[in-house]
Amino acid sequence: MKDTVVFIGTDEQILEVLRELPIADYEYVTFQEAAEGLVYLENNSEPLDLIIVGGEEITENNYEMLKKIRGHYLYENIPLLVGVSAGQTEKIGSILDMGADDLLIRPINHDVARKRIQTMIDFGRKKRIHNVMEDLIRTQIDENIDSLGICPCINCRNDLLTLTLNHVKPKYVNTEKGNAIIKAGTLASMEDRIHLLADITHYAKIIGENPRHE
Repeated sequence: MKDTVVFIGTDEQILEVLRELPIADYEYVTFQEAAEGLVYLENNSEPLDLIIVGGEEITENNYEMLKKIRGHYLYENIPLLVGVSAGQTEKIGSILDMGADDLLIRPINHDVARKRIQTMIDFGRKKRIHNVMEDLIRTQIDENIDSLGICPCINCRNDLLTLTLNHVKPKYVNTEKGNAIIKAGTLASMEDRIHLLADITHYAKIIGENPRHE
């Protein structure tokens, strides 16, 4: 399975490093605009291994983006690399406080950057845990969307998923050994699923009454 890297920014040096990664082992997705990158992350359903943020200079928009990435329940444990110029080292403390795990300082040494990328991916695998309730809830929503009384769009589905996750007891597993695919159906009894569907139905009513789209 390939490691997946998302890069948000305009730093050409980082792009050059990504282009040099062996295509047999890595795939990457790039976004120049922060807004586009955040929309992708919000709607993404595939596993990610690393997020890189980097522009010509660190701005308030970058800080806000880092906060949003780290505040998202799907990405709080995904390694986050940030590219900065040598002239902005005074901002390193703030960047780390915002949730960055490591830095790529320009001018970038390509060999060092490639090793740092792989180190961050390995680090993420070791620390990552997964709440299997996310799989169970997502499956129940998909299987019962027609009877839940909400709009079937991705925004409403994600809002229902998030609201339910915030109110049910989590069940964590360690995903250190590879990117093991967890089959949600094998991780809960029928009684568990019935209770979970009741919870989802309750929160679906709240989402239905307060949709976040026009």
